[in-house]
Amino acid sequence: MNRVMQILEQGIDGASRRQNHISNNIANADTPGYKRQDIDFKSALRKLAEPGQGLSLSKTRNNHLAGRTKSNSGLNYFKERNTSFRVDGGNVDIEREMAEMAKNNVYFDTLAQQLDAGFNRIHSVLDRSGG
Repeated sequence: MNRVMQILEQGIDGASRRQNHISNNIANADTPGYKRQDIDFKSALRKLAEPGQGLSLSKTRNNHLAGRTKSNSGLNYFKERNTSFRVDGGNVDIEREMAEMAKNNVYFDTLAQQLDAGFNRIHSVLDRSGG
């Protein structure tokens, strides 16, 4: 799989993880003292796209094959601890979370469409070559 496809795959994985955090924030909006959580996977993708950055797994033995990583290494998880606009100490704003969820859905869908287009190009080449 080429580098662009790997970056798209990592982006989809990051968007999926972010969706889980946003969903948890919404589910816990009324939990006293709950602080919103999120991940910043866009900065990890930017770093991954830099020349010389690779996608490889650590090997425990020299004879192991290198593979693709599905880990969340490079994803910056954070909890907004220093804000609180509710009497109970919580800081989840449902409107903000819904807006973030909508943006994340658009981001995920865009990456998925690009990945699908890449697979369609590969499939088309294989069909033309008789493979």
